Amino acid sequence: MKKNVMLAVVLLVVSVSLLGCSGGKKDSRTLDDFIKAYTDQDIAVDKEERPLFSMIGASDGVIFKMDDKVVKIYSYKSVKDLEKAEKDFEIIKDWPTNGRFLLETSSEDATKIFNDIK
Repeated sequence: MKKNVMLAVVLLVVSVSLLGCSGGKKDSRTLDDFIKAYTDQDIAVDKEERPLFSMIGASDGVIFKMDDKVVKIYSYKSVKDLEKAEKDFEIIKDWPTNGRFLLETSSEDATKIFNDIK
């Protein structure tokens, strides 16, 4: 009887652990995918131009101009990291997000392209 109870507990723990690990869909998109969405619209993006992404807890970023407006896309390691940054840095809490990516711009056209990336 004790062995059966112990086995049931072990199976429950393993099941819960597996569910916790697969709880969210991994975002396999990269910053290059976002850059491509803009370059496909004939917008010049220099991949080497980087904003000060570490200042807001991001792991990477790119900066370019679109219609004379600055566009900055920041990449975070995970959605959790982005959510933490939104709590830590008040200024970014209202910026558009798409998965683990964050957009800083006043360009409505840039925002539309950003939001349309799947």
